[in-house]
Amino acid sequence: VEIDGPIVRLELQGSCSSCSSSATTMKMGIERTLAERIPEISEVCAVMPNQEAITEKGIQDVLDGIRPFLSVSGGTIELDEYFDDKSHPTISLKMSGPPLKSMAVRVEIVNRMKRKFPLVQDVDIKAADADDRAL
Repeated sequence: VEIDGPIVRLELQGSCSSCSSSATTMKMGIERTLAERIPEISEVCAVMPNQEAITEKGIQDVLDGIRPFLSVSGGTIELDEYFDDKSHPTISLKMSGPPLKSMAVRVEIVNRMKRKFPLVQDVDIKAADADDRAL
C-alpha cells in the first residue's frame, strides 16, 4: 500500500486478511525477507481493507457494550488515552472495582477492542483509582 520511511504497509487480501496466522507470516516471512534484501526497512505492518480508523467514538461504542456487565459487579471502565500511530496503535483504559482483578474480564475487553480495531497492538488496562492495582 505504501512505504513511509523505514516502514512498509501492506494490505493482505483474500484468506490472508482474516487468517489468525497472518501476523506471524507478516513478521517472520515478509518483514524478514524484505529486511534482508533492503536493509533500510525496519518494519512491515498490515493494513486491513476498509479498516475503521481508531476514534474516541469507536472506542466509546465498544466500552458502552461492556459497561452494563461491569456495573452489575460494581465496576467501571473509561478511556484514558489512545494513539492512532499507524505502525503501533494503542489504547489505554482505566477500570475500577472487582472486575479489574478478573483476568477473564480483562481478556474479553482486549478481544472486543481488537475485533473492532484489528491493527491495535496494545490495549492497556490500568486501575482507575489508588485503591486498585492493574494486574
